Amino acid sequence: MFYIILLGLLLRLSYIVKPEGMWNDEYVSWYVASTPFLKGFWQEVVKQCHMPLYYVYLKPFTGLSDTILRLTSVIPGVLAIPLMYAVGREHSKRCGYYAAMITSVLSFLIYYSQEIRFYSLLFLFSALSLLFTIRYLKYGDKKNFVLYLLSNVLILSTHIIGAIYVFFSFLYVMYRKKKFSIIYVFMFFLLLWFLRLPVNFLRMLPASQWWGHFSYTNILFLFSDYFSPILTNNVTAPPVFFYDKSIALWLTIPTLIALAGMIAGFKKGLGFIVISTITVMSVIAACGKLVFITKYSIEILPILILFTAIGFVRLKQKGAILLLIFAAFHLAALFTPNYVTRLKRNEGHKIVGDILNYQDSQNVIFTYYEPDRFYRYADLKGKKLYFISKSNRFEYMDNPASILSKIPVGQSVSVVFLDSVSFFDEDFLYNNKNNTEIPEMFVMFSNVKNSIIRRLDRDFKDCKLARGGYWTVVKAVRYK
Repeated sequence: MFYIILLGLLLRLSYIVKPEGMWNDEYVSWYVASTPFLKGFWQEVVKQCHMPLYYVYLKPFTGLSDTILRLTSVIPGVLAIPLMYAVGREHSKRCGYYAAMITSVLSFLIYYSQEIRFYSLLFLFSALSLLFTIRYLKYGDKKNFVLYLLSNVLILSTHIIGAIYVFFSFLYVMYRKKKFSIIYVFMFFLLLWFLRLPVNFLRMLPASQWWGHFSYTNILFLFSDYFSPILTNNVTAPPVFFYDKSIALWLTIPTLIALAGMIAGFKKGLGFIVISTITVMSVIAACGKLVFITKYSIEILPILILFTAIGFVRLKQKGAILLLIFAAFHLAALFTPNYVTRLKRNEGHKIVGDILNYQDSQNVIFTYYEPDRFYRYADLKGKKLYFISKSNRFEYMDNPASILSKIPVGQSVSVVFLDSVSFFDEDFLYNNKNNTEIPEMFVMFSNVKNSIIRRLDRDFKDCKLARGGYWTVVKAVRYK
């Protein structure tokens, strides 16, 4: 176990320094956690569509470097390895080692062990839930029941969508223990109420999920993201599964090996939790209320790892060989440019900060995000700051370029564009102005970008363009 844990630690520490800095979701984690408890912390939590526990966990580290912040995800990622050994150990000692090995090398878990988000911690809580589910059903004692409840409280306190997993887990446990009493049902719904799940958070969730559509490929990428070294569905899935032939083997062989193990080790009861959770999430996503991305269903991953480990044990020598091949794929990927810890955070805010510090304009206009997103990396003292963001975009609906009128003649301005939300040209927008399938945010900020650049060409001089990741920053001087 020592060597399995050490391997997992080294993989999670590889390339942990990210020169691009935090991207949007990471920044939100840091910003909320850094807000003082008595000066708006809970108000900031309520603005988010997830629960407060992770922000409380992160709070003591917010004054430290990005790398230290990422280490807060490494810690639960490493702790999950011996915990998954304990989960597998409930079946057999060999199963424990197999489950720990899969957890140690799994690229999906390694990626989220470096992100300043709650997913690594959530996997740890989900593994705890699985462990005490198994132990309570096996031994039936009060201690394991209390720990089962506590682990699910931790899930619900971290992830709003975790309520789906917890609900079906609770149904399964009640069914197995033949305890459908009104007390148990009342306890469950009381738990949801006190954790503030029903109203504020669920109401905000659909509004934050405007940028993707559900398709059958989401289900396929769910398994390939979990078990291959290639992460595809971090944001939204491509329309076809084999979207890049050069990575087809990396995408499919480890996934098929894991699926073979899952089928061989499948257990009906725990399988009910997995299938029900995926089904409900798929229905919600198909109704446009949720973007079905892999990390949102991370609560089921410990069960899938357990099935795979059990299957490898049942397959005996063939299973051991399959595990070695599976691990070899993940370890070999470390030496490729597309390994998960080498992936560039193209929306990283430090990219913009470095450009703005170099350009040193008297005025800065931010589009899509507001200025406070960049205070950590950009020196904006003494500069006049303006923005067109999601919150005030309708004020500029008819004439986005009017914001340039605020720049005094003779002064310089840098305009920041996020290319991943403003990539449509004017011809496309004109030809698709009645296409309701295109998200409004893409249309709006593409129009903002096109209008501002047109006005810069007309009324400004010395235009200089800088690009990095998904960012474009244009510097110019107003001359009329």
